[in-house]
Amino acid sequence: MPGFSIDLHELPVATMATRDGVFVAQNALFEELTGWKAADVVGKTVPELLFKLVAPRDRAMLERLSKNRESADPRAQGRLFCRVVTATGEERPMRVEWRLAENGRDSLICLLDAQPEAFGQEVTEALARVAGALSRCATEGEVLEQAVNALGERGFIATVLLIDEEDPLLRYGPTRNPARPDVHQPQLPRPRKEILTQLNPAFMDRRTAFFLDGMRLVREAYAEPIADRILAMVPAERMVQAPLFLGNVPYGALVVTGAALSPLVATAIDLFAELVGKALETVRLRKERVERERLAALGEAAGVMAHEVRNPVGSIMNALALLKRDARDSASDEALLSIIAEEAVRLEHLVAQLLDLGRPLLPRPCAYSMEELARRAVRLLTTRGELGERPLEMPTTEGTIGWMDPDLAELALVNVLRNAVQSTRPDARVRLLVEASDEHVRWVVEDQGPGIPEEIAKRLGQPFVTTRATGTGMGLAVVGRIMKASGGGLSVERSVLGGAQVTLWLPRSRGDSSS
Repeated sequence: MPGFSIDLHELPVATMATRDGVFVAQNALFEELTGWKAADVVGKTVPELLFKLVAPRDRAMLERLSKNRESADPRAQGRLFCRVVTATGEERPMRVEWRLAENGRDSLICLLDAQPEAFGQEVTEALARVAGALSRCATEGEVLEQAVNALGERGFIATVLLIDEEDPLLRYGPTRNPARPDVHQPQLPRPRKEILTQLNPAFMDRRTAFFLDGMRLVREAYAEPIADRILAMVPAERMVQAPLFLGNVPYGALVVTGAALSPLVATAIDLFAELVGKALETVRLRKERVERERLAALGEAAGVMAHEVRNPVGSIMNALALLKRDARDSASDEALLSIIAEEAVRLEHLVAQLLDLGRPLLPRPCAYSMEELARRAVRLLTTRGELGERPLEMPTTEGTIGWMDPDLAELALVNVLRNAVQSTRPDARVRLLVEASDEHVRWVVEDQGPGIPEEIAKRLGQPFVTTRATGTGMGLAVVGRIMKASGGGLSVERSVLGGAQVTLWLPRSRGDSSS
């Protein structure tokens, strides 16, 4: 073509050529991309054809461009992003690039398919809108649900893998698969934590990884039967793994798969994951603030109630001592006095728990023996006569050291042991174990009581939630506060003995504290 030293048909992109403002040629790639044949193009003027090719909503922009072009340098080149109407009437986003020849008469116009670019922009804008609303969620679970839903609505399969400090395995969080909307969590074996850094060595640097061959990574990370099940559920090869952090602490990962993933979309997911982490942090801080305000109000109420109850309890105890001294030698009198004494002691425990629940906790931690503190707690309950003749299995090992405030830790363990004892028959077993891992030490209290229903187990640790008719629901609430203030935690599940299993865990050393 005069003015250009290149053969139009050798160009690797859809191209048209003009001379003196009239289209004179097109290549085969142009017809393949748009469906328009040479007979539809050749002989048409530039305004005539472009206004036919460009979608109506973009024609005003094209008019402005045409006016600017009249005064342009003959050697000028430019670029335009617009929607092109194909021969079938479909609108496709295109990047249109043009260049004028030195002679000022000839020009080349190239069309590049911008569908992936447009989709990436759409995903970016959609995720930005969702991210702006995440901080208004009430719970961390709601944040994660909305995050995976937003990705699912764009056609991706998204799941959250959650880190549990005490568990070497990851937990599955919310999942969204557009092909299987009824599945909210995958029914798969839980992977080990190492898979996060195995798939993405830069995970701890908070860098998102984009994989073109996600299938290979799945086969490397999972055993053969599990890998086959995952690939059957997630057939797409492209995968993005975006770390989720709360501050500087790893929280989990957002794993996204889909054929439409691209570097631009991966960048959008990377930013989205960072904003999800910020939203999780906001929700947690808000919850902690509400908890502090609630405990402050509870502490004030506890102080008033303790004052009002302790005085009459003191009077009852003094009167009881006098009655016992002067009581007749009668079995019925002894029984009535025993009932009064037990109820007075119960009121005293109630007041003590109220004060423990409402007072500020300022642990003074040090390295202390887990076994020695277990013996202290058992001795205290024995002295108070709360164990009776009950068989209590104790740890026989020595040398397990934890990082704790001994007085607060004893109060927590006494509360848990008391609950176990009160929940079982006098001849039933209660077992106290000491366990240790690389970072944490644990007391595990198991009993042969009736156990704890799942719906109540989820709420245990909240004040006034109990499974016993005569319980106050404050014991485990006190325990939970102590363990959290000590950098540890509390969990409740079913025991192998048939009843409840309560686990208290603490840091093994100062550096392992999570508080």
